Amino acid sequence: MRDSIEREVPAEELVPGDLIFVAEGDVVHADAQLLQAANLTVDESHLTGEAEPQARTPDLPMAAELWAGSRILTGHGYARVSATGERTRYGQLARLTRQSAAEITPLQQKIARMTARFFAAALAAAAAVFAFRLWRGQRLDQSFLYAISVAMSAVPEEFLLVFTVFLSVSAWRLSRHKVLVRRLTSVETLGSTTQICLDKTGTLTRGTFTLQTHLVLDPECGEHGLLEAAVLACEIHPGDPMEQAILLHCQEHGIDVPQLHQKWLLALDYPFDPIGKHMSHVWKYRNGRPPSGAGSRIVAKGALEGILAHCRIDPEQRNRAEAANREMAAAGIRVLAVASRWGEPQQGGDSLDGFTGTREQDERELTLHGLIGFQDPLRPEVGAAVRECQQAGIRLKLVTGDHLLTAHAVAEAAGIAHQDDRIETADAIEGLSGKQLQDLVERTAIFARARPEQKFAIVDALRAAGEIVAMTGDGINDAPALRRAHIGVSMGRRGTAVAREAADLVLLDDNFSSLVAAIREGRRVFADLQSAFLYLVAFKTMVVAVALSTPLLGMPILLLPVNLVWLELIVHPVSALVFDSGRGCAALMSRPPRALAAAVIPLRSGLIAALSGALVACGALMLYHYRLDYGEAYARTIALTTIVAGSIVLTAAELARDRARSASRIPLGLRFWIVSALVAASLPLLISIPSAADLLGIKWVQPRDFVLALLIALAATGWRVAGPMA
Repeated sequence: MRDSIEREVPAEELVPGDLIFVAEGDVVHADAQLLQAANLTVDESHLTGEAEPQARTPDLPMAAELWAGSRILTGHGYARVSATGERTRYGQLARLTRQSAAEITPLQQKIARMTARFFAAALAAAAAVFAFRLWRGQRLDQSFLYAISVAMSAVPEEFLLVFTVFLSVSAWRLSRHKVLVRRLTSVETLGSTTQICLDKTGTLTRGTFTLQTHLVLDPECGEHGLLEAAVLACEIHPGDPMEQAILLHCQEHGIDVPQLHQKWLLALDYPFDPIGKHMSHVWKYRNGRPPSGAGSRIVAKGALEGILAHCRIDPEQRNRAEAANREMAAAGIRVLAVASRWGEPQQGGDSLDGFTGTREQDERELTLHGLIGFQDPLRPEVGAAVRECQQAGIRLKLVTGDHLLTAHAVAEAAGIAHQDDRIETADAIEGLSGKQLQDLVERTAIFARARPEQKFAIVDALRAAGEIVAMTGDGINDAPALRRAHIGVSMGRRGTAVAREAADLVLLDDNFSSLVAAIREGRRVFADLQSAFLYLVAFKTMVVAVALSTPLLGMPILLLPVNLVWLELIVHPVSALVFDSGRGCAALMSRPPRALAAAVIPLRSGLIAALSGALVACGALMLYHYRLDYGEAYARTIALTTIVAGSIVLTAAELARDRARSASRIPLGLRFWIVSALVAASLPLLISIPSAADLLGIKWVQPRDFVLALLIALAATGWRVAGPMA
């Protein structure tokens, strides 16, 4: 409202002090204080995690606040803008989210350190070879060529390339499971996750209320009477999802809702009372009087406590109602009570039979008819997904904005492991820090009534305790914790744009089992990376040993730069195609998560791989030395044959070791044989092309020398294949 005229303006033009009009279906774009409202309820679940509609009224300070990002469910009202942009609660969440910048993953850090060390060693070795050759009186250009050869063989660019390729292929595979990977490195990190903090609404549950059950407490009323009263306690054309669920449930149980509305005319509408948490309607019979005699009745629904305050009820009935309410709430069901009262027949056709329009007077001496129970149903895939996560050694924590009983019931239904004496409201962490906070968070499996900053603190405490943390969520209130976690996982359909932007992974179909698929993929990609890296260690050792030994032994250069380029064209496809297995991960998911301090290349396995490569290098150097009498090109061809054959057997060794570790019955796959055949055929093909042979400095060799090279390669590496396959 500007200059006393109601108009629409772009949201960014709102300023503090503006008077805004809000109505059913609107999204609030600024924090505001209500000045006037009629039956106003809002959905704040994206901000608070509380799934239930919240009533708003200007009569109470705490109930007069509208927050940016909330949605008006019912009613309308006028409000004064109090804050915009970053000063809103929405903006504060965005600021908290920005404080947690994306970090490089533990695996990235390890690979970066490893490649940096290899790179420094490669430069040092190249410089040493250059100086050594000059000291031995070699020409400058020849010394430089040797140094370049050593540097090209030793620089570890393959590790980064293979790492990127594997993660890219994993992201592609996950896309087929409806998982969008926004940050590639998150795939591997999820595989080493030790803790997952789960949001309830929209993650474990559907985020939509359904009327699950009704309980008759008034025998005189019966089931039909309870359901009919429940319909009359709702609006005729409800916008509230809970009222929509009531009408649908009653229709399914035999109530003709349109016919009921034709019989009764809504005369008075008492809006939601935030203190008693109830609302009521006064109805007038359209044509004369019903069989009961009175032509008007009031029907109310709301929280049991608020309804009981207006009921005429004996102690036994009250105890029974309260016990049923507790039992339903403990099962994760939200309970509404339904009550009514018939008017007292009065003279005159226009009379409301004693209803005066004064709320306190009209809502007296109601009769409690029964309870209706709503539930935000658990997603069907959640139970199996939770079991698989826990069997894989991953601990689950439920961190929700809902109340304690509901959170506990959902955890029970989902099968989340917990102890009943270790359930807390998130307020328990207030004032704690350091070891005290970490201990409380570690031992507690369920946190209820969690605000955004408390979710952030819980994730931060787990990180400080050395855990690898994944966080799921879909609301604006989840965004700071999603960004702070090692892996943020957002829902794709129900998730807000803010949550998706803060997340590393987005479950496009909101299917929780897709998260388990991502964990499997993460564990698989690390196992594949480890096999590929061990092969690269063996190959790099082989090539570097050959490149370093020839100048030190005074032999002519064996590996020309163009030979190294050709070999690199072999290494990268082998690593990317053969070791990216895509195999099942049942064995990997039966193990606990990988320790954060676990080495990318285990020391023992790395030493064995390096020894294998060194043995192949010795065989190649020996053949090269003894066949130099036939010319450099002849000797180089035999040595390269040994290196290529050795690389194929080294690949088989790593694959066999990997299959044995994962209990696979098939030691080697079809992909290995296809790639190996192509790699083996590349050398004779190049020799057959004169220009290529001249460029590479190679030529045809005698069959006996070719067979000798194969036998030496097999002797140097075959022991590694025999062990795992046996």
